[in-house]
Amino acid sequence: MATSVGLMLFCAILVLCAGAIFAKNVDTRARRQSDTEPKPCDSMALYFDVKNITISGYYNQTGEVCGGHCCDSATELLLKEQGRKDFAQLLRHNSRSLLGPISRVSNQLQNHVWESTYQSENYTFQLIAQLYRYQVSKEPIERLYQDIRDYIIIDPADQKPTKSAQDIKNSVNSFFAYLFPLAYHQQADTATGDFTPKYKQCLEDNMDIIMPFGDFPSEMVESLSKSLEATRLLLQAFSIGIEVLNTTDALIIDEQSATSTECHAALLKMTYCSKCLGYRFSKPCSGYCLNVLRGCISKYVAELDLPWNSYVEGIENLVNAMKRTSNNAGVNVDLAIRNLGTQISSAIMYCMEKIVEVDKKVKMTCKFPEFAEKPESLTAETTTVDPLQSKQPKKFNSRSFSQFMDVQMTSFLSVISNTKGFYADLADNLCGDESFAEQRDKKCWNGERVAEYTKTVALVGANNQKYNPEVKVSSTEPHVMAKIATLVDKLRHVHHMALSSLGPNYADIDMQRDGVDGSGSGNGPGFEDDDEYSRGSGSGHGPVEPEEGTEPRKHNDDIDIIQTVDQQTPTVHHVSSSSDLRSTLSLLTILTILSLISSRF
Repeated sequence: MATSVGLMLFCAILVLCAGAIFAKNVDTRARRQSDTEPKPCDSMALYFDVKNITISGYYNQTGEVCGGHCCDSATELLLKEQGRKDFAQLLRHNSRSLLGPISRVSNQLQNHVWESTYQSENYTFQLIAQLYRYQVSKEPIERLYQDIRDYIIIDPADQKPTKSAQDIKNSVNSFFAYLFPLAYHQQADTATGDFTPKYKQCLEDNMDIIMPFGDFPSEMVESLSKSLEATRLLLQAFSIGIEVLNTTDALIIDEQSATSTECHAALLKMTYCSKCLGYRFSKPCSGYCLNVLRGCISKYVAELDLPWNSYVEGIENLVNAMKRTSNNAGVNVDLAIRNLGTQISSAIMYCMEKIVEVDKKVKMTCKFPEFAEKPESLTAETTTVDPLQSKQPKKFNSRSFSQFMDVQMTSFLSVISNTKGFYADLADNLCGDESFAEQRDKKCWNGERVAEYTKTVALVGANNQKYNPEVKVSSTEPHVMAKIATLVDKLRHVHHMALSSLGPNYADIDMQRDGVDGSGSGNGPGFEDDDEYSRGSGSGHGPVEPEEGTEPRKHNDDIDIIQTVDQQTPTVHHVSSSSDLRSTLSLLTILTILSLISSRF
């Protein structure tokens, strides 16, 4: 008995569900069919209430644009503004899907460069602390790496770089000038007493004559300058892309709201005139939408489409060159920063190998070494390594360096490459939104009634708009054209600077292999929205810096302060002529450097 009752209840529920589904489908079909006939204006009042627009309730007047009894001229003015807002929202929605990836990859690149410089800075300090264990100053090392970080920062006030290639050259030369007295003191038959400040200054002032490190400083300057310049250019390009997208949206929207133009009226007619005539559920036909929007944005398409495509090509070339491990173009900032420790080690070894020649040049320019009567007192910027801690240097783990963001760059390339034709396809992308327009030309709003749209659909391009049946292209105001011209110049500048940075011999033969598939389908970006991107984040202003007075971040799990052993604390001696001392110091230093270098690979 219970089983029968349960079965009957189940069948009853099943019948009810099927009936509800059938009723819903019937209602949907009925709504589509019934919307071919206008409804009483009272039924449209609820629709207008949702838009915060109240109609008078007296349907004895018609508006000038729509000619419908549900809207008088005052209501049309309100709907015209509402149509502008709807269009602005749709435009921003489309742009944000591209602003997001640009802003994200910009922030990621800045943070990666900064993270790598802090890690390299730790390693460089520890290398020098091990080799020249008595009194190592942090200040010259910190200044070098801070200048490297500052190089990629753009001043937000005037959008100009804060550092130049000359600043990098001066910083590298100052670092090696600081390093030379330490290296010469250890190698050139000297005791452990410190040089006098006057003698140190003489050594530093004559670096160009003595050249104790050979060409390594100039090679380091070239490597850093070129890779940092390319990185800064790429960050500037990201910032320009964000600016162009935001400014173009603002120009289109502002221009439409400034005066009652034909385009403004066409937007009203396309979006809300059907409601004034009583067609509540209708949406504009696809072809009708394309004609209106292509006519409204034709001037932007004509001016910006080709420059945007060249802008995308410039970014593609820069990103692909930076991803290459061979670094033939010299713009891989990741390799340049990783190799700083190796370059400094090689420079020190060069000085050791050439110490006899260096010693002769020193004595010709600065005479014999002069020593302070007692070691200089330690300061907050000076570190003395304890010689009694460990007999073997602890190894440096190269894996502690942040891995280059290859996956993120490849993903970004796949997005940015598909935006070639972004402005040419803008109307198609906007009208392709089902919430904005029908995706067919039958039983839709054609500008006069709900029916088929039979007018010619004008093709993309300014010359084709003379055949546009919905919008006649009008002359653009001079101040608007001036702003568009500025955007065009910035886009072309990115392409030009990318070619200049990579050089005439650069060929992007790895385009397909590096993850860029095709030259752009024009389907638009495929990332989700994010409101923060429309505010221009990731503009090259730099990541958040460590708080003032704090140490650079150290990865203590992988890098430890390197310490050596001696049997007694340093004391002041006179100059010794013992060749055994020189040989012993040279051998120990070479073995130390070799162990550090080998531990990194």
